[in-house]
Amino acid sequence: MTAIWIVAIVAALVVGWVLGSRRTPEDPHGEPLAHLARELGQGSIRQDRAGDPSAIADIRRALHAHWTPRNETRQEALDQALGRIAAFVEESVQKPLEAARGGDAALMNEAIGRALGGIVDLEFFLRDPITPDETHNLTPLLQKVTREFIEDWEVGVRFVAQQFPVRAHIHRDTFMDAVYLLLNNAAQFGGEGGTVEVRVEEKDGRAVVEILDKGPGFSDEALERARDLFYTTRESALGLGIPFARKIVEGFGGNLELENRAEGGARVRLLLPPA
Repeated sequence: MTAIWIVAIVAALVVGWVLGSRRTPEDPHGEPLAHLARELGQGSIRQDRAGDPSAIADIRRALHAHWTPRNETRQEALDQALGRIAAFVEESVQKPLEAARGGDAALMNEAIGRALGGIVDLEFFLRDPITPDETHNLTPLLQKVTREFIEDWEVGVRFVAQQFPVRAHIHRDTFMDAVYLLLNNAAQFGGEGGTVEVRVEEKDGRAVVEILDKGPGFSDEALERARDLFYTTRESALGLGIPFARKIVEGFGGNLELENRAEGGARVRLLLPPA
């Protein structure tokens, strides 16, 4: 019996020694990843760090080239916003008032009207959209805002309704505001003398409104950034039209999509919640 216990003890010692000698190899990525995480948290990334594995070094170089610290991103966005607002105020408020100096009453009234219009436009973009209140037939609303836009800008607009009625749960006035902004954007970028087309239909249980133009379409950058506040390629424009329209539509529980048409031109599609 004693011999059996001795053998068992020796066997246990041998097994323990073997298991203890099989140490888990050290992870070569653990410490470099932890160091990179600390740098990210501090808002500064070194391009190279001695001893990093090749995969970590590749990630570090990619981050260094394309990553922007949050504070810098915020400052850049703030600078862009202030620049756009300053340019808009200069063009829409300051210049008309300066032109009115020394002018006759008619010229002064016109200049003051333009300046006040610029202030109203700025206030319009700064307010929060109203949430949907009831179900509306979109067809007469689109016809109304289309007529108003034509009268204001003398731009040709073709209206196509696939069926009648087309209903959605929206807020009437802010919906018309969104469509007006998108019509204006299509007219500005749709090319000289181009006709804008508005379509409305019900598809898969949802109301669909499309605004199409025959211009050059969205650039790759515009498709990526058109929803960004204060992004625009037009001088003295605020760059708030599409972002504000998107905010309105999403407030209804819908979506706004941008794309280029195969036959040329741009398409803006509003997908609205069902009635």
